[in-house]
Amino acid sequence: MAQVNPLTRELLVKLVYYGPGLGGKTTSLQHVHQSSPAETRGQLVSLATPVDRTLYFDFLPLRAPAAAGYIVRDYHVRLQLFTVPGQVYFNATRKLVLTGVDGIVFVADSQRERHDANLESLENLVENLEEQGRSLDEIPWVIQLNKRDLPTAMDAETMERSLNLFGRPVLETTATSGDGVLEALDTLVRITLEDLEARGTFGEEGRTSTPEFELDTRTIESQIGAASEAIWRASVAKSVDADMAREFEEEPEPPAPLVPQVAQVEAPLPPSAGAPSWAALFERDDATRVRAIETAMAEGSLADAIARIDQLVTDLLVRVGAAFELPEGGARPVTVLPLLGIAGSRWLTYRRVVQRARSGGPLDGRDGLEAMAMAIEIRLASRFA
Repeated sequence: MAQVNPLTRELLVKLVYYGPGLGGKTTSLQHVHQSSPAETRGQLVSLATPVDRTLYFDFLPLRAPAAAGYIVRDYHVRLQLFTVPGQVYFNATRKLVLTGVDGIVFVADSQRERHDANLESLENLVENLEEQGRSLDEIPWVIQLNKRDLPTAMDAETMERSLNLFGRPVLETTATSGDGVLEALDTLVRITLEDLEARGTFGEEGRTSTPEFELDTRTIESQIGAASEAIWRASVAKSVDADMAREFEEEPEPPAPLVPQVAQVEAPLPPSAGAPSWAALFERDDATRVRAIETAMAEGSLADAIARIDQLVTDLLVRVGAAFELPEGGARPVTVLPLLGIAGSRWLTYRRVVQRARSGGPLDGRDGLEAMAMAIEIRLASRFA
């Protein structure tokens, strides 16, 4: 959380660049550092943690001048920018970086073949924040659609529909040239400061502290290293057995490359006329569509079934929007799902399944059930909305 030093009139704000590996997080941070006046920026420091020797934190203390607008109620704002560059082997490291975060830049890779990684990373962000008792819809964050200069870049509007769950600012960037990177950071700083002021950060003695602003690099390294090891060990204890834990005591090896595999789906017998059907939960035309979905799933045509489910979900959301008398175009997930009490993490899981079906990725029966569960959940919730 932000720290206020009433003596020096300084506000220490922690911002994190988050997103899929190789999406442009480190490049964005480096551009911010290079673009900052030498007299207002600190040293860009890489810190190796003891539990993931291929992983580094990029730590940037940035003292912003009042002329740049980084001043609130006579408090000079000092930014700490963090990111986890490259591929991350231990999720505990991501959790560590998010500790005490005030704002987030989610850097999405615009390449079509990387969109599934974007959805997975966003879902991971939601889960890691929830483990810390926080929610993404309560934290200031912006979406940075990076690599917009590449010929394989997805349509920005399509990406926004998939990723922008809570109506946050979306900016298009090319980190290699710096286009839009500073604008994304400026937008995040602005909404973060507005959030801190709205929360009464400057007037609550209980949240006021006097941090050491000029920290020694070795102290930072030792603190982060110790904290990362503690979090990592706790995470391992929950997810692996004793033998695996002993293996992790040794120097970790990077995981082997993933080999795409196509799941073999055995087509079960078509449902009999008297078998229970999800169609009973839907009305008339929708019930007919659901029976067609069930037939496709029974025949093993999972991609077709999921495509039909996605169209049904879209139509259901439109109807819910109309029932709530939302303006035209207002029946977007970011608007409708909270009204129905459906969590953003559930929607992310569903979108990952749909994206995998569209891209021809491996599917199994669980994916079909996961997708159908979303349609049923929306249908049941809309009955009482």
